[in-house]
Amino acid sequence: MTIQNITDADGKLLGVRHTDPIYGGPAVLPDLVLDPPNVMNTVTPQAPDQLDRFGHERVGNYMHSASGYKYWPFDPKAEEVDIDTIAHQLAGQNRWQGAVRHRFYKSKIFLSVAEHSTYCARYIIEVLKRPDLALEALLHDASEAYIGDLIRPLKYSPEFRAPFLKVEEINENAIAKAFNLVYPFPKEIKLADEAVCTAESQQCIFRHPDERWGAVPFLDDTKIAPYEIEMLEPYPAKERFIIAYHDIIADRAKYRPLPDAFRV
Repeated sequence: MTIQNITDADGKLLGVRHTDPIYGGPAVLPDLVLDPPNVMNTVTPQAPDQLDRFGHERVGNYMHSASGYKYWPFDPKAEEVDIDTIAHQLAGQNRWQGAVRHRFYKSKIFLSVAEHSTYCARYIIEVLKRPDLALEALLHDASEAYIGDLIRPLKYSPEFRAPFLKVEEINENAIAKAFNLVYPFPKEIKLADEAVCTAESQQCIFRHPDERWGAVPFLDDTKIAPYEIEMLEPYPAKERFIIAYHDIIADRAKYRPLPDAFRV
């Protein structure tokens, strides 16, 4: 929210107007405070878009979430992280910036982050034999449910990476706290992610024969996840993610305590 001074023809300050920084229109709460004794000391009501449902002031602007609640990507809180929201929103996000197509069925042109995450969890358990890190693998991209992701050429460019990394880290920290994850993520999570990415690259990415192709930039393709990439539609992908989540947390207490406020 920005503040615009309102003056008369002689330049005398009559009041201030609060303006929405995104849409440019006036804020919902009183947009005009007349004759303030001292503008710097005038206390005006906080715009509702900067307050959460408990009336607490939050940093930045909120985003909508599938739960129906606001989420504050610049001010995330562990207690506002929700597994159904994560599953729902990851299931609706297409990987590889949408440049995917099934190698057999041309009607399949969607590969969700939720489906990708289930393969990563399987790889950790079945190939790397680290069931203690299964929840970390399933949720390694959970921040993308709230803040999305950058394509790798941008993500690994210093100009784009630096500001995005700050937001990514505070959201990953909130999610790690919510689920008591090992964080920063151990190296095994990256190994699983790269192996699944390689399988996706080989199965779901079309390479025109007229183009010159070498190694995929920013991808370690030395290991390949041994899975058929199904390219599920969003709702089945969400269901698979939730099922994987319940299977993993059923054994989670063997490896790490579940948070006191653990929510399913």
